[in-house]
Amino acid sequence: TIATFNIYFGMLMFLTGGVSIYDLPDWLVTPVILFEHQAANGSWSEITLPSLIMVGCVLATWLLITRTTTGRQIIAFGDNPEGARRFGINIAAMQFIAFGWLGLMSGIAGLVQAHYVQEVVPNALYGRELDVLAAVVLGGARLGGGRGTVLGCVLGVLLISVTQNGLN
Repeated sequence: TIATFNIYFGMLMFLTGGVSIYDLPDWLVTPVILFEHQAANGSWSEITLPSLIMVGCVLATWLLITRTTTGRQIIAFGDNPEGARRFGINIAAMQFIAFGWLGLMSGIAGLVQAHYVQEVVPNALYGRELDVLAAVVLGGARLGGGRGTVLGCVLGVLLISVTQNGLN
């Protein structure tokens, strides 16, 4: 929840003193270009490592949710926890798996953020949690859980990003 986020954010700021880290190892800040193309008119495009990581994370999450029994159990738990419990689904295990997956994806996102901006700032994305909620809801997910798709989430994030960049 947002209250728990604020507790952990307060602990982060207390433990780090709010100090940013700018001296990162070369392996983290060196840009990795997977594909580069230059057109005849002088314009160029490239695909970098963060794009590949995003596609991998989206694909892995889609596979987890749609192609495994654990993913189906997570969806059932999100839709109706009491019904899932009565059906024999271990609620504590599903919460552990769901939050563990969230922690893994958050860790990967933190590394990608550090790679992209080439620094670690404790309060870099503070205040953006409502953007995430808006993107997921616009993508078709229900705040109560049990509804939504990975593709809808990606489309919601794209809509929020395009809107914010377009308004600039």
